[in-house]
Amino acid sequence: MMNLTDILKNNISVHSLIESMSEGIIFTNKEGEILSVNETTNQLFGYKRNELIGQPIENLIPNRFRDKHKTHLLSYFSAPKVRPMGHANSKLSGTKKDGTIFSLEISLSFINTDKELLAIAFITDISSRVKAENELKIRNIELDAFAHTIAHELHSQLNSIIGFSQLILNDNDLSEQKRSSFLDMIVASSLKMNSIIREMLLFSSLKKDEIVKTQLSMKNIVDEAVNRIADSEKKSAKISISDDFEPSLGYGPWIEEVWYNYIRNALKYGGTPPSIEIGSSKAKDGYNKFWVKDNGKGLTKKQCDIIFVDPQKLGNGFIRGHGLGLSIVKQIVQKLNGWVTVESTPNKGSRFSFYLPHSENNSH
Repeated sequence: MMNLTDILKNNISVHSLIESMSEGIIFTNKEGEILSVNETTNQLFGYKRNELIGQPIENLIPNRFRDKHKTHLLSYFSAPKVRPMGHANSKLSGTKKDGTIFSLEISLSFINTDKELLAIAFITDISSRVKAENELKIRNIELDAFAHTIAHELHSQLNSIIGFSQLILNDNDLSEQKRSSFLDMIVASSLKMNSIIREMLLFSSLKKDEIVKTQLSMKNIVDEAVNRIADSEKKSAKISISDDFEPSLGYGPWIEEVWYNYIRNALKYGGTPPSIEIGSSKAKDGYNKFWVKDNGKGLTKKQCDIIFVDPQKLGNGFIRGHGLGLSIVKQIVQKLNGWVTVESTPNKGSRFSFYLPHSENNSH
């Protein structure tokens, strides 16, 4: 039986071995001139065969790091050893031929030939891993913010329930009118807590299994969202709902939450009394637009730019409601291959919209 030494000696050349590796491999001299690369390197950086030979290694490095790299190169050749490039917390980047910058890991080694000392760089594209890490960081930030909001709102509603319940139990002099009013407040707080829990469950499902999208019965979904809102929030409002909605593809339970959040915000921040219009219209490229228009004080351009990103930064208590919030609404609609917008003018109200594809063929 042949051992590995026999195989390497008789069947595989060093060149063939290097070409077969999944890592990019680059040989350079102390001047930083590229002497040889394998085909994986060409593919990683977008070059044709032999196109990199003779070029300075700095051509593969983002501009802002090139001067420092020359110093690092001289330092390495003065004391060569096998080691990773950079340090544990550093993020290395490379530049493709077309200028695209991507994340990579590099390990360094060296070889002493009869003529000169050469450096060897072993390169791995880690763009997918870095993207996943960044998405995880964003996810954790969202979870922290969501947990803080949920805890605050549940605590607030629970305090309300406990407070009014104690008044009913302990104050024997309460009139029937007062007692009935307090019971109404307990029911309203309980409904809000129920809504918060629904939104918690929905939020947890956003990043999990893929859902099945179907043609939406949008009028029914809007009606369900409106019915979920407490009568105390709707009592003085005028709500006009279109009889016909453009047909679109989506997932009913999620879209109900979008409408619920849009309509509650319009009620809370509309005029006195609130006047709300709910409807839809055709958009371009096979998409349809769905919207809630209010008669509130409106938003500035700066507020419009950040309202779906972090409503807490708007100041003056604006959109500090419970539950999903507009940033999570944005995630829902994006998950369904759509997008969200807001059109607003100070003192002239706002129109919050979301777009959904007419059919699967129009999904991105």
